[in-house]
Amino acid sequence: METINVENELREVVSRITCQVNLATKQGRLDVNLSLEDALIPVLKEVFSLARLVNLNAKQKNFPGIDLGDEHDRVAFQVTSTSGLDKVKKTLNVFIEHGFESNFDELFILILSEKQKSYSQEAIDKIVQGKFEFDAKRQIIDLSDILAKTTSLRLPAQKRVLHEFKLILGDIDGYLQYTDVKEPEQKTLTTNLAKITFPDEVFIAEVSIDFEETLKRARQELAFKKRRYNKKTLVRLAMVLNGAMSDGWTFHEGKLFSFVNPEFDNSLRQLIDIDTIEPIQTSELLESEFEEYRNIVKELIKNSFKGELADLSIGFNSLENCFYFLPEREDDEARKIEWIGKKKAIRTVFEKKMNSRSPEKVLYFKHISFTLSFVNIGCDWYCLIVPSWLYTYNCYKKSLGHEKFLSKQKRLDTSGTVRNITRFIAYFLSTELDKKNSAFRVSQLEILECEYPDFDAEDVIEDDSDES
Repeated sequence: METINVENELREVVSRITCQVNLATKQGRLDVNLSLEDALIPVLKEVFSLARLVNLNAKQKNFPGIDLGDEHDRVAFQVTSTSGLDKVKKTLNVFIEHGFESNFDELFILILSEKQKSYSQEAIDKIVQGKFEFDAKRQIIDLSDILAKTTSLRLPAQKRVLHEFKLILGDIDGYLQYTDVKEPEQKTLTTNLAKITFPDEVFIAEVSIDFEETLKRARQELAFKKRRYNKKTLVRLAMVLNGAMSDGWTFHEGKLFSFVNPEFDNSLRQLIDIDTIEPIQTSELLESEFEEYRNIVKELIKNSFKGELADLSIGFNSLENCFYFLPEREDDEARKIEWIGKKKAIRTVFEKKMNSRSPEKVLYFKHISFTLSFVNIGCDWYCLIVPSWLYTYNCYKKSLGHEKFLSKQKRLDTSGTVRNITRFIAYFLSTELDKKNSAFRVSQLEILECEYPDFDAEDVIEDDSDES
């Protein structure tokens, strides 16, 4: 008797959900399926015995073609409120275009409204072309098909399915609102600020190079052709001509500033009058009433990081004003770095992508990149880490398709993805600079605790994976 009551309730609840979806669809609310994707997971887990079914859109924003998937049992679902053949054909085209048949053996198209009485298997076969099996009668389903499958479940499982359907529907047919509103509480937020330390002393010296002679030699020996240049450019050209390069300096009003004593640095010693070297406390420049001196220190910190990070196979792209991960060896096709976030994981920071149309040609090199800017908060200094991606054609020069590739990648990135990449960069800088006993140190990201009533952690698309 109890079984009959449960089955009757299931029919009633499913009928009401279908009715609500039909009404929403007629009102033009075609995104109703987005509200139900997560809610349907417990139901589909029970009915299809898919213990590892997850929302693929949570793993990757706007996951193409399919919404739910169990990569262990190799079953995927597209959840839609549109029942036409065109929607079915579009789903199959996207599924094949992205090669998902290599990840999933079965694809079900779950229609939340009522499916058509029949679908053209011939039209479907033209798209599938034997790449995987797709039976329109069996694999295009709606909620009535799910209901039919529940009859073969044991009573406890039927009760669980009924409970989940009731949550979807809600007591007042509000199937879009099936969670309770929580009171504001203390939140722990991870910032993209990392505390930094740097040398306490800056060395200042008068630059003694002959600028006119340097320009003349640069034009003859280095084929320097630019008409617009400044003295800082000429100082760098003098370094190149002397055959000793360094990034850890800056130039201002005829003077060279560096955290290292130029008397003992071959690349700098050739540029300055040794007798004019004067050490000064870094704090004196930072606390100066003149903003230009604080900017000198900020630039000096950034330039010094270029040299420190170059030893870690991290380059600097001046056009994008960003640091980026390079391969450790010239012929490497990828670079993976082990790190510890929530657990030990591997992050891919560089990879070579071949052209699918011409497999012998490189389409681009993809690098994790980041910008560093420096801010003073209280008595401490912090670097602000902003992650991104850089696409190059030879590991050094930006690809012509950089903007297009970057735009596509950022559409896939979630807030969780960006947060984890930022955490990885801070971890890498912190551990690697410690290992080399650098004079420059970066801490882990700063944690803030605050009451933020308009923020609900449940509303954020989480990416708990520390892997790339």
